[in-house]
Amino acid sequence: MTAVRTRTVAAECPLRPGHPCTLCHPEAHLGPQDCPTVALVRDDPELAAEAARLRALARAAG
Repeated sequence: MTAVRTRTVAAECPLRPGHPCTLCHPEAHLGPQDCPTVALVRDDPELAAEAARLRALARAAG
């Protein structure tokens, strides 16, 4: 029998780049799809646009 190696990847928060999903909502174990804060932001066009702008700034900063 061959051993299978698995790797667990911590999901990153789409609202706080570089931070884990569980930072502001501990029950978001599987990722942003479990986070009610992310759901609220995605449902609001203005908040979604601001979140996209902040992600772009974070990517540009490195």
